[in-house]
Amino acid sequence: MIEFKGLQKKFGEITVIETEDVKLDSGIYWLQGPNGSGKTTLLRMVAGLLPFKGDILIDAISQKKFPLEYRRLVSWADAEPIYPGFITGMELVNFYRHVRKVKLMEVDPLIDLFRVRHFLNTPIGSYSSGMTKKLSLLLAFIGRPRMILLDEPLITLDQETVPTVHDLIMDYSLKKNTDFLISSHQDFVEKIFSVEKKILIADQTLHLLF
Repeated sequence: MIEFKGLQKKFGEITVIETEDVKLDSGIYWLQGPNGSGKTTLLRMVAGLLPFKGDILIDAISQKKFPLEYRRLVSWADAEPIYPGFITGMELVNFYRHVRKVKLMEVDPLIDLFRVRHFLNTPIGSYSSGMTKKLSLLLAFIGRPRMILLDEPLITLDQETVPTVHDLIMDYSLKKNTDFLISSHQDFVEKIFSVEKKILIADQTLHLLF
């Protein structure tokens, strides 16, 4: 369960998000809205990457009061991820494993599912946008996050990997009790992910569409 309490986010004098208290039950949510509506801003707020007024709670754990405990619950995959070009993908995987206390044997199936093993030991600076996207999604699914945030998960992703992402989302939701906030302005994502719970960002606030 995630709760938004009196959220307000401004950039300068411009209010991007301002909403009253909203409580969402567990599930998979599709965050809808046109470009510039605040979808990515909201996800980065939930991930703890942007300061804001108000509070966000996951399973009653406050981001403001217990930031470290809160961040352990959340995993994030950016729409266009950027990583240090001099490290390898495997070094980043091992860093995530260390932080989330996960053994390599638990990550190996993800490496094979995303078909990234052949380039993981090369520097990220040599990756294409599609390779970097696969790495970001792999990292998001490491461990047992309580909530996974996926910002435009289909951008630059090859069509062969789309079913993999769908199956992982459904598997984590059903077997690991993981909730999802999936952002996209693409209409076809609804058919791919079969998301019944929708949130529209419009006029700087959240509108529940289910």
